[in-house]
Amino acid sequence: MNELIAVVGPTAVGKTAISFSLAERFHTELISGDAYQIYRKMNIGTAKPSTAELARYRHHLINIAEPDESYSVAAFQEMATAVIADLHECGMIPVIVGGTGLYVQSLLEGYAFAAKKVEPPERQAAKRRIAASSADELKKYIHGATGWEPSDWHELLANSQRLIRLVAAIEGGDGKEAVQPRKRGSLVYDAFVIGLSLPRPVLYERIERRIDDMIAAGWAEEVKGLLADGIKLDAQAMKAIGYGEMAAYIQGNLSLDEAAAQIKTRTRHFAKRQLTWYRRMPYIRWYEKEKYASEKELVETVVTDIEAWSQCLKRKGV
Repeated sequence: MNELIAVVGPTAVGKTAISFSLAERFHTELISGDAYQIYRKMNIGTAKPSTAELARYRHHLINIAEPDESYSVAAFQEMATAVIADLHECGMIPVIVGGTGLYVQSLLEGYAFAAKKVEPPERQAAKRRIAASSADELKKYIHGATGWEPSDWHELLANSQRLIRLVAAIEGGDGKEAVQPRKRGSLVYDAFVIGLSLPRPVLYERIERRIDDMIAAGWAEEVKGLLADGIKLDAQAMKAIGYGEMAAYIQGNLSLDEAAAQIKTRTRHFAKRQLTWYRRMPYIRWYEKEKYASEKELVETVVTDIEAWSQCLKRKGV
């Protein structure tokens, strides 16, 4: 059995809710495809399922790292592949719940990451080059070495750990492999990939309401606890949207309203980039949520489609 279900879509569209329904209906377990839900003590700002939900629905790749640890798409792919194999052995169809497009795509398409591991001396050399270069110089250096044009230079240059790994890879001659991992050319699983969408005004309203709810739930206290634990602002975990802004509020550099406004703007932009990324994945089956009278009707439609797909695979002897 090589079947796999994935749920993708922009932030706040409702991926978690439908994943719970699928877990119940197909008696299976969930695998997080989110780059930040892996971190312990980062619950509110990453929209992590609640303690009760984590107890009810078994999740993998959540709460597996400390906030000062690094994580990568290659690490995700390796761990998720192992979990999927284990679940297949138990006769389950795993459900990937994805928020990070690159992570899910790398898993489904079997990216091969050829760049070698960055050793401490190489990391230090990369840090020195970054410190000695302006933003424009770094852009020219990265583009010249790799031919790559990232969708968001600001995000790349602000993500110190990712930038360090990239510069170190370029210095070691592995720059192109670091930004353009080899693809197998086709899906490596028999995957039913669900894409959820909402009209942009509705999605943006949900985003703003979610952020207000996160702040009301104690997001600032969560970030204050991370800082008290010695987590630095340049840690990879703190690059998650909103954590830097909440830290600025705690440190007196932003008002709470200013922090909230900046987080909402960044999150809207992130949702747009997610949708742009998913256009690269033509095998996604899109479900426009506004066309369904209720969440239950949407779930029933999706389940019916999955069952038909699974039967088709069986008839083909896949």
